[in-house]
Amino acid sequence: MCRKDNHERRPFLINRQGSSAPTSALAQQMKMHAIESKKRRLPFHQLARSIKKNIVVVVFTCLFFVCLKIGYQIGTNLVGDDEDRSRSALRQPQLLRQQTHHHENREHSSRNQTQIVSRQPQRSELTQQMHHHGNGKPSPRNQTQVSRPVHPYEKIWPGLIVPDYMLKDPQYGIESVPAGKKACFVHVGKTAGSTVGCSLGFNLHCTSKVQAPGVLPHYTTNMFHAQMYDCDDETTTFFIFVVRHPLDRWISAFNYDNPSRDWEGFRQQFGEKHFKFRSQLYAECPFNTINDVGEALSAGNNVTNVCKRRAEASIDGTEHFGCHHYFNYQFHLEAIPQNATIMTLRTEHLIEDWNSVEYNLGGGKEVLGQGNNIIAHNNVNKASDGKLKYLSEQSQRKVCEKLCNEIQTYKKILQLSINLSEKQVQESVDEVMNSCPIEALATTCNDPIPNITDKLIYSRGSWLRNRST
Repeated sequence: MCRKDNHERRPFLINRQGSSAPTSALAQQMKMHAIESKKRRLPFHQLARSIKKNIVVVVFTCLFFVCLKIGYQIGTNLVGDDEDRSRSALRQPQLLRQQTHHHENREHSSRNQTQIVSRQPQRSELTQQMHHHGNGKPSPRNQTQVSRPVHPYEKIWPGLIVPDYMLKDPQYGIESVPAGKKACFVHVGKTAGSTVGCSLGFNLHCTSKVQAPGVLPHYTTNMFHAQMYDCDDETTTFFIFVVRHPLDRWISAFNYDNPSRDWEGFRQQFGEKHFKFRSQLYAECPFNTINDVGEALSAGNNVTNVCKRRAEASIDGTEHFGCHHYFNYQFHLEAIPQNATIMTLRTEHLIEDWNSVEYNLGGGKEVLGQGNNIIAHNNVNKASDGKLKYLSEQSQRKVCEKLCNEIQTYKKILQLSINLSEKQVQESVDEVMNSCPIEALATTCNDPIPNITDKLIYSRGSWLRNRST
């Protein structure tokens, strides 16, 4: 039985002659057997194809959802960028400040002994823009981290916070200033402003910070420096300038902003943007010293017209090669409200003028003695010694000629100052005459006064368009 069953299942039958050759019936059986076998294998091929199809469907489904996620993220970023651009369109000056540099606040923080406390932004792109040149740059406001009252600067530029170097030590109690006594410190660069600012209680380049006596440090609540305007025009009664001989200020500014002593170190410290600002004047043009600039203004020199124009612009503040050149006397005077009440501290007569400002604010007449053992000299410019201060007679004459409008603005600030007598004003004019006699006596200049409307709007926002004429 077993053998018979096996024969029935085999594809070949044994014939009577014992031959193993297949008969026609056997061939038919073989054909049917092949068909049956094929039918039995067919479902496995279908299963394989089905599996392949399912794999393809799964892969394409995953790709579809990945694309959806990527598209959603891109759309979200675009919406955020549109929001930033919308704010920038309303606050166009803000973007230019970021491109040309908020008084290069990086320089403030990098040269300050106290590291500025960083604040976390709400949007990374804005952070990169606001901190492009570094540490002291105003940061996006985080309401959970700012418990103090909103500063005027933050009202002008919503979403930003005033940098720490503009703030005052809490010990001065600026919240309790009597009505009609509030003052704003106008810090013109390279006029010993850091020395005065530290004595007033601001967090500037203070290597030595001793609280000066009297009411002046208490009543001076805010500061205006370069494009950082933090004066409250509605409540400020006095604007206190610190000024210096215009030629001496320009010489100090040129040497202070000159990175030629260490270009690579400057680039690493302040970033590519400010490296390019400086390189246009100090690298692309042959201006290593102030005398080089003066000679470039003379006829018959080998300096290109482009470099000559840059030399002129660095003196009158019409192009940005460094904030101390760019934000000059004209800018600071035109930025404050018209008909503002001004008092002035002259660097050359600091103790005398400090006492007069103190007295005008209701304090004592001689709060500081002539020995001056209280106000320490801060942020000393160590790059203005020896040959770096040298100007030939011809170069000095050319620089003074180009400084004519600045000298007239300087004289105007002195004349507007309620704490200076006519004698004191003339005293400072006479000091200018020692180096720039023609410009000291002049009332007009060969060059027209630069139109700085755009510069003011970039720093003061819509205020300029709304102020009275």
